[in-house]
Amino acid sequence: MVTSLAATSPCEEPATYDATPQAGHSCNVATYRRENPVLGSDSSLLESNQEQIYIPELRADAVPDKGHRLYGTTTVRVSLVIRAPSRYVYDWCTDYRSDDGRFSNKRPRPSFRVIRISPHRVLRIRVSRGSGRDPRVAVDLVRLNPPRSWHLDQIDEADRQAVDYRVSAVGRARTRLQLLVTERWVTPEFPTREELREQVRRTWARFAVALEADYRAGRPARRA
Repeated sequence: MVTSLAATSPCEEPATYDATPQAGHSCNVATYRRENPVLGSDSSLLESNQEQIYIPELRADAVPDKGHRLYGTTTVRVSLVIRAPSRYVYDWCTDYRSDDGRFSNKRPRPSFRVIRISPHRVLRIRVSRGSGRDPRVAVDLVRLNPPRSWHLDQIDEADRQAVDYRVSAVGRARTRLQLLVTERWVTPEFPTREELREQVRRTWARFAVALEADYRAGRPARRA
């Protein structure tokens, strides 16, 4: 099976998956080849231009005949003040790393893989425990607009999320972080607007505690 993915912009070449069965696995293995149009094939920011991705085989009843049904859309705004300079807050929040699972309060913690496509584009894959044998997977595409804003589009198994983030200085070593979150639910069971707002608020309150601790300790916002 060969699947071609269309380019995401006029300057990008299409990516091609060459999938062939692999012994010992109940899935296909796809070899992904793509030369990054911005960074080139020798870029140290990409782990490899050729990698193997295991694609589980889907049951005939696993995919709806007419695609995912949209059960609802919820938009919330959340704002919080963080005791650190705005540039430190921006750099800390956009330092996407493979060990981001350390911030999770779930057990086992999710694992992350981060691919820096370009200085302003980041792809992050999150794998966590699912309800059955298969793990739950989410994919984040991040667009960075330093030093004040960034945008995240997430594809999850339960929703499609879009988040706009903006930082602004509100005093000496104090920053306001504003989030505009839109969730498009593809499951009939989803939280109310107030429940979603509280989930986002609690999550970012936990992140803010870690950020402020790093700032007070003199640790860099971005780790090498």
